[in-house]
Amino acid sequence: MILRRTVLTVVLVATLCTTGCTRPSAPMSISAQTSVGANESMRIAVLPFVLADGVGRSAHALDEAFPAALRSLGQHEVIGVSLEKARALLSATAIEKSTVTAQDLLRLRDALHVDAVVIGRVDQFKGFDPLAVGATAHLVAVTDGAVLWSATAELDAGRADVQEDVHWWHDHSNGSGNASLAGWRLTLSSPSAFSRYVADRLVETIPIKTSTPAADAAGVGATKPE
Repeated sequence: MILRRTVLTVVLVATLCTTGCTRPSAPMSISAQTSVGANESMRIAVLPFVLADGVGRSAHALDEAFPAALRSLGQHEVIGVSLEKARALLSATAIEKSTVTAQDLLRLRDALHVDAVVIGRVDQFKGFDPLAVGATAHLVAVTDGAVLWSATAELDAGRADVQEDVHWWHDHSNGSGNASLAGWRLTLSSPSAFSRYVADRLVETIPIKTSTPAADAAGVGATKPE
């Protein structure tokens, strides 16, 4: 009897680890590009995401989710810029069409004391079951307008690979405010929770500088952008 219980316990643990201990492959609908300097620590302002024609205001959930996701990397000082603040600093064209000029970048640098800004666009936001979000974000240096990082995600909660990834993400998110008695499936029906999932999947493609003080002094140990 004891041997049988032991075998059952081992089988149960193996089953749990098969479904929860190994991260599934990231959904194929996430792509990113980086350039030199993307892995440096920065003070970053996240501008309100531009909404494409036909995208409802509920897509502004990403305006809260993205700064939180970026902060979770633990490398950058992040400022979320409200729509009101953006309107005070930028022209209507810059806000509505995401056409930020060199002068706009310098104005943001001087007003917010930042090194870079995130400019994003939401092309799809389906806020009912099954949820779906299509968004693109760019990290732009304010001094010269260089695009340090760009990423695009098109994630549909109705897809099996996205559901599997959401399950893993929910179970392994620490301090992200995603815990719920309803479990991981709540993310598939909550626009705010799914927006945070999308934001996390976007920002995790930003390279992180992993080094020690000794490595910094020697000029080695930094993660190189792809």
